[in-house]
Amino acid sequence: MKPPFFVPALVAMSLCTCSYFAPSARGADPPDASQEVSVQSPDSVTLSIPGPLRSFLRMAGMSQKISPEEVAPLLARNVFQLGYGGPQPKGRPTEFLLLLIRYVQQARELSALAGPDGVLRVSNCEEARPLLRVLGYRTRPDCGQRNIFLQTEDPQRAFLTVDSGFPLPQLEQSLRDAQTFTYPFASTRVPALLADSDWSRKGNAKDWDLLDALLHDPALARFYWALARMDSETQVALRQTQALKKIVPSAAVLDFYGTHIRIRSGRVLVPGGPAAEAGWKDLVGAAPDLPAEFVSRLLARDNGWLAAYFDSLSRVNQLQQTHFTEARQLRRYYEALRGKDTTPDAATGVFRPDSGLLLLATRVRWESNGDPHVPGNLDAWRKILRQKYDSKMIRNWGKRSAHLDTPGQLLETMFGISRVQTDAGPLQASFSI
Repeated sequence: MKPPFFVPALVAMSLCTCSYFAPSARGADPPDASQEVSVQSPDSVTLSIPGPLRSFLRMAGMSQKISPEEVAPLLARNVFQLGYGGPQPKGRPTEFLLLLIRYVQQARELSALAGPDGVLRVSNCEEARPLLRVLGYRTRPDCGQRNIFLQTEDPQRAFLTVDSGFPLPQLEQSLRDAQTFTYPFASTRVPALLADSDWSRKGNAKDWDLLDALLHDPALARFYWALARMDSETQVALRQTQALKKIVPSAAVLDFYGTHIRIRSGRVLVPGGPAAEAGWKDLVGAAPDLPAEFVSRLLARDNGWLAAYFDSLSRVNQLQQTHFTEARQLRRYYEALRGKDTTPDAATGVFRPDSGLLLLATRVRWESNGDPHVPGNLDAWRKILRQKYDSKMIRNWGKRSAHLDTPGQLLETMFGISRVQTDAGPLQASFSI
């Protein structure tokens, strides 16, 4: 049997496993490449994918069975998770991303050749030359003979042609048989959450559409993925209040802690309900009835730790929320969590660093007088806290344990050490009792 110290690691993994489920559309067949697919979002904002969706999904590492609504969010996820190596924002593009960007450029060139009707059509060797140049191939001088075969001219383009599933053998056979080759290459429009005005910056000289921006900006891609996992009413409210541009710099925090931010009727729903709104206004610096300011400040405050606190309290039951959001307690426990130093921040790494915080908020029990329940007695916890630990943060809290006289002070101490990533600390010991 695994000791209880492994529980925080399991919680972190479960919290950070990225999942996305489109409503009642998973498993649908991919759209036919011969026609342009247009699935409208509620406000008719769409993302244009050059060429057949089947080829794009293949190059972007996505399943052929996903629905159109899932394309943009999963593209964004793949870009920021698989598209860059090394620490962000200075990570270098991976081979996956470079190939995808090159494919998009090649697909746009092919779409231009396909013309308004969206069909690539060649009847002879002369007409085939522009198409073959884009595909990275050329014909031999004996083009039109029965024994013709194509030669590689540009290895990079040729690789993209084959990897994307372009029907090169059929083209080659058509040239041998002097038959007309046709291949539908219409663009595909899929629903999008962002219009250009939601993300574009003034003074940006690059003529990018949303697809280009997602491929070249990992922060925007992560923001898009995080936004896609919020509920639709909150998405609409954030767009209507022009808050999105303010939130983009906090994309990593929104990715980890944004799924429990909810806006209803122009107000952010806070842990503890209406009775706790004044306390959250005091912590965040904006009122819940000003969602644009509240959300942007919540995400930006204290390197993400206030958002982590908000998220953890949003996940616990109503009884726990009531206790934690009482007057003075909400700020008291948060100040213990934040401490004097908010580094490392709450959005660094692959897994969320707040698993201890969530377990603590979930497992605290309460006495009938409202005090936190103390397993054992305070004297025993003073001794536990004064033991030698590798963490400087735990040692600092241990030095204060001589003045630990109330259950509330013990819980305050536990909040303070919940940021420490360890398998064997006082907090982890409390989970086993």
